[in-house]
Amino acid sequence: MIMKLNRTLLYILAMLPALLLQSCLKNQEDIFDAPSSIRMQEMLDNTKKILTSSEEGWIFDYYPDRYLSYGGFVYTVKFDNQEATVGSELAPGLFESSLYKMTNDNGPVLSFDSYNTLMHFFSTPSSSHYEGYDGDFEFIIMEVTNDLITLRGKRTGNEMYLRRLTKNAADYINAISVVSENLILSSATGTVGSQELTCLIDLDTRYMELTYMKGDEGIVVGNSFIPSETGIRFYQPIEINGASISELAYNADTYTFSGKDSAGNDVTLTGNLPADYTPFDQFAGTYELNYQYGSIDVTLVADKENNRYLIQGLNENYNVVANYVRSKGYLNITSQKVGESGGKQIWLCGWGLDAEGYFSWSTECGMFLVKDTAKEGTYKFVTNTYRDTPADSFILYEFNGAPSSNTVLGEASAPWLINDEYRVPYPTSIVKK
Repeated sequence: MIMKLNRTLLYILAMLPALLLQSCLKNQEDIFDAPSSIRMQEMLDNTKKILTSSEEGWIFDYYPDRYLSYGGFVYTVKFDNQEATVGSELAPGLFESSLYKMTNDNGPVLSFDSYNTLMHFFSTPSSSHYEGYDGDFEFIIMEVTNDLITLRGKRTGNEMYLRRLTKNAADYINAISVVSENLILSSATGTVGSQELTCLIDLDTRYMELTYMKGDEGIVVGNSFIPSETGIRFYQPIEINGASISELAYNADTYTFSGKDSAGNDVTLTGNLPADYTPFDQFAGTYELNYQYGSIDVTLVADKENNRYLIQGLNENYNVVANYVRSKGYLNITSQKVGESGGKQIWLCGWGLDAEGYFSWSTECGMFLVKDTAKEGTYKFVTNTYRDTPADSFILYEFNGAPSSNTVLGEASAPWLINDEYRVPYPTSIVKK
């Protein structure tokens, strides 16, 4: 019996170091868990204190889409203890308040978890974008200073910034709108110090590309940008010859970008508008639309808020939408729904008569209206070179619901016809009356 007890005692003694180690480890976890949660809460509280301290709110450099397909968009956000009041260049003059929260979700997070039309615009699904525009409304807090807070979108991983706003939010957004309207260049040439370069600008995706020579090699660099109060600010600095460019001012009178790189070199880029560029307002008016079957009187009515024109006169039951392509100064007429009846949809589709007669309901397929530099007051129809169907005409088709190869019913009929026809073959021009 004694021997058995001794063996048991020896076993317990042998196990004591492991038991003590486990006990120590548990105590260590308890010791470090509490301060970690406290530190997290202190960080969230401090961030909220800074957010609510700005009397005018914050400029929010917002970048939707993990591939940066749209560039950046300017928001303003003013925080109180419970709500955030949001404004955006998407809808100047509109401000909407909703709840927000600071939370620990595997790290400090700023979440706009209560629906807000502006803040959730890029993340809200629609019939044409079932995943929205790949936007964020939850943001990991990466770094906090008194005037700049660095965030990272939980969904996209894009880096974004809150910058302390020192003027009225509505005035700031109006200033951004003016800059955006004046940014109409698609190309420019200039220098960084003594380095010559050329520049391509895509205003629709808000992307600038710079090309320069290094010996015999052409170097191409570029990045997405967001409008600023004075010009543009890049998503990430662009590096040329070892020095970086973070932002550029823009002079609308001289079509010039200017600034300095990180080495103090002057940056100057000057653009020239192409001869066929048309400012938005100049499209308005009454025209004669010419096509293979004759001509139709139409009126182009500006819808500036939506950056488009409505073409009236083709059919009394609907207007045809022509979107303005600001980077080119063109109007873009693409496939679009023009009516609906009894669950059936009627679409004006891009039609490639010279492409074996194929038509497409893709909202990218269609034709541009481009200024004819040889004939005053005349705009030519030019294919927008959509990849599957380079349209040279338009055709009206009926679908059983949303358009697809499985729902197509056939040619449209009255009352949806244009000039008593479902076809608009080979439109050539519109001529101002």
